[in-house]
Formats: sequence, structure tokens, C-alpha cells
Amino acid sequence: MPAFDIDTTVKKGVRAFNRRRYLAAQETWEAGMREAEVADRALLEGLVQLAGALQLRTQHGGTRGAVHLLGQSMILLEDYRPRARGLDVDRLVSEFTAFIDWMKQVDRPHRFGDRWRVPVLR
Repeated sequence: MPAFDIDTTVKKGVRAFNRRRYLAAQETWEAGMREAEVADRALLEGLVQLAGALQLRTQHGGTRGAVHLLGQSMILLEDYRPRARGLDVDRLVSEFTAFIDWMKQVDRPHRFGDRWRVPVLR
């Protein structure tokens, strides 16, 4: 088994996330949490919550639960600004905060076209 590499784990999860494979991203980052150094665990936990929120929103139509998980994710990821492990955390927090505000404003279950509103990770 190859040695654990946090950067590779983050990138693999980002690829899945940006392909809207939120469950795969969540599982990748969860596996990484078990191997990561303490300093990186909150970053991965924030990403797990982010992916979990999008899985809940897009596959199950959940709004309140997704808003809650996204909010928790933003709190964890805030500490990793401006960049961490190749991620533009400033942009991530800014774009997902706006996405949370939009979800609260429309206050309805997820619709197919809404997927284009979900920010990608960079």
C-alpha cells in the first residue's frame, strides 16, 4: 500500500467534487482524515461536510440540513485561508457563502438546473 499523501488525497477529492460526485469526494476525504496529521484533519473535515451538504442537497433535496452542514464547513475552512493544500480557500469560502445565501433566499428543494449554481473547487 502506498504511503499517505495529503495533497494527493485533497486533489482526488476535488476532482470528484467538481464532477458532482459528492459522495465519492466525501469518502475520499473521510479516508484521508484517518491518515492525516492533526493539523490537516479540520481541513479534511470541512471538505467532508462540504461534500456531504452537496450530496444531501442534490440527491435528497434537503435545504435546511445542507445549509447547516455548509455553515459548519465554512467555520472549519475559515482557519485555512487564504490557501491550503492547493485549494484557494478564500475563494471557496466566498463562493459557498454566497451559495448558502442563495439557498436560503430561494428556500425550495434542489432542481436540476441548480447544479450550475454550485461553485467548483479551485
